[in-house]
Amino acid sequence: MNRRRCLGAVLLACLVGLAGCSRGEPAGDADAAGGDGDGAVADGAAPDGSGGDGDGDGDGDGDGDGDGDGDGGSSDVDGGSAIADATPDAMGGIITGGPCMSGAAGKTAYRIRWADGGGTAYVVYEVNGLPDQTDHAGAYGYQIGFEPQYVDIYLAQGGLQLDGSSFVDIELSTVGVAQIQSATLSIYGRSYNTTTSGSFNWQTFLGTGSSPYNLVSNVAPYAWYSADMTTEIGPGDDGVLIRIKAGPSSNALVVNRIELCMEAI
Repeated sequence: MNRRRCLGAVLLACLVGLAGCSRGEPAGDADAAGGDGDGAVADGAAPDGSGGDGDGDGDGDGDGDGDGDGDGGSSDVDGGSAIADATPDAMGGIITGGPCMSGAAGKTAYRIRWADGGGTAYVVYEVNGLPDQTDHAGAYGYQIGFEPQYVDIYLAQGGLQLDGSSFVDIELSTVGVAQIQSATLSIYGRSYNTTTSGSFNWQTFLGTGSSPYNLVSNVAPYAWYSADMTTEIGPGDDGVLIRIKAGPSSNALVVNRIELCMEAI
């Protein structure tokens, strides 16, 4: 039984036992005992509704996102340099997504951006540089009726509010990849707390990992923050699931972009 069928089996069990559970749980997740909530946002479609700001936003210049909200847009200027090189080379190997905006080693295997749908955060798919471009991403909550909130629009570009009540799931395929020399997970944003920095962690079917404690600054402007996840992602897998959560000290982030960079053959 492949990984996606396993996810389906877990999903069925969730639906029977817990209303509002939205997908299977990767290994090592001890926080999701309440089940995934409603409100998955994906495929670049802006949902209706608006959300309130979380704590910790400050007054500032009022700069908006400045990005086009269409799927796969590459005209963004607020998160790093423009993507130019989409051909494999010695640094990226088989990965064809161009240079990493985060500055991490290799090439862009995957990148998404969060856009504002009237206060609700939704996914814009920017890059999939993997040989098999099967993918899906969304933000989910532990309570029924969850809606991803787009916050921090006055202090900086804004992004998804990621805290103890929510998480991000990224599903992708590494079929066609024979070996992964390095994999780096990065977020672009800040700690969504006026007094303390934060961090982020992740879980996959191969294990768990986290960025350094208090890596993510709580002040604007936004910056890229990266951590190595090479041992938590494997080649030739059509059911990769990466679950991303906010970590200490703040346990709350505002996330504008998420990027996965790889050196692979």
